[in-house]
Amino acid sequence: MEKVAVKVGSISYALKGKDLLLKGGFRVYMTRDLNPNKGEGCGYSLCIEGNPTEAYKLLKKNGIRIYGVSKNAIDFL
Repeated sequence: MEKVAVKVGSISYALKGKDLLLKGGFRVYMTRDLNPNKGEGCGYSLCIEGNPTEAYKLLKKNGIRIYGVSKNAIDFL
């Protein structure tokens, strides 16, 4: 099972995304970068365990804007 981190920017999108992914059978938790780069919103990320392609599709389908993705979840912590 793969682990990825997906930057979503806002707390609202992080909470909505976390709920969607949990309902979709993914293991997921939220993190926050205290110093996000300009243009990355508030710096919230979802660390996801499962099929990343399916996770991205679920997030995009439900209007969650993705600011960045890393296959190394530690990149966003």
